[in-house]
Amino acid sequence: MKRPQRRKKPEGAVEISTLLEGALKTLGVKGDYDRAQLDSRCRFILGEKLSQALVRTEQKGTALKMEFNHPIYLQEMNFRKSEFLIRLKTELPEAGVKSLIFSLARTPRT
Repeated sequence: MKRPQRRKKPEGAVEISTLLEGALKTLGVKGDYDRAQLDSRCRFILGEKLSQALVRTEQKGTALKMEFNHPIYLQEMNFRKSEFLIRLKTELPEAGVKSLIFSLARTPRT
């Protein structure tokens, strides 16, 4: 019985994600793309209600700061802090988040 032959990647072929990442770096918007990806991932993990209450996310070094529009959501996130951090680390390890900071938003969502 013959073994199926492995397909070789054609010479000069580049994965689209690598090409996109290089283009974003060249254009100078890689940081914006990373922030948007982190924000959307956080909203997905939080779920529908909590993601609506989330006003903004900001990464400062290895800490992720999240601002909420109501104290009740802030309190809930403080209770679920460790659970959320573990899930965030497994789903987005390249972000390098090691701690979470929750606060109440001073300005309403725009």
